[in-house]
Amino acid sequence: MKNTLKRVDGLLLGIALVLLTLIGLVLDGTWRAVDWLPAQTAPRPLIVATATVLPRPVLSSLANAWQAPLFSPDRHPDNAGLSNPAASSLTGLTLTGVLYNADVQLAFIKPANGPALKVRLNGQLEGGWTLDAITPTSATFSLGERHETLMVQRLRLPAPSSRPPLSLSREDLHDSAP
Repeated sequence: MKNTLKRVDGLLLGIALVLLTLIGLVLDGTWRAVDWLPAQTAPRPLIVATATVLPRPVLSSLANAWQAPLFSPDRHPDNAGLSNPAASSLTGLTLTGVLYNADVQLAFIKPANGPALKVRLNGQLEGGWTLDAITPTSATFSLGERHETLMVQRLRLPAPSSRPPLSLSREDLHDSAP
């Protein structure tokens, strides 16, 4: 047992001496010299750039860029001047909530498809409808002379079941007792 301990002690002492020697060489600056590669000359460019001035396009020649599709063959230009059939009614919109206090009056609306919206009092929806009035349970919108009111959908519990509840007979209760 003593012999194995002496061997381990000798091995550890040898490793410590090697490490101390390496630390001494590093501190002495043995490996400080850096061997750089020789400098190379910059390669000549293969392509010589020449200044070319492109002609300015005439505005009428660009008309197709905003009228025809750029990336999709089924894309059509916006019909800003035409009446929007989706704006004729608020169908498909659901009033999901109202924030109503002295400082802030917001209506939270969820379209049938798309992200939820929030509209401030006197703010406009995309179809041109303006939020005119907010109550704690409703929001009234107007478009010209038309007025429509959206109500907050209140979730209600289902009606009670007409079936009698499950019950155990007296015999079942006595049989299960310890």
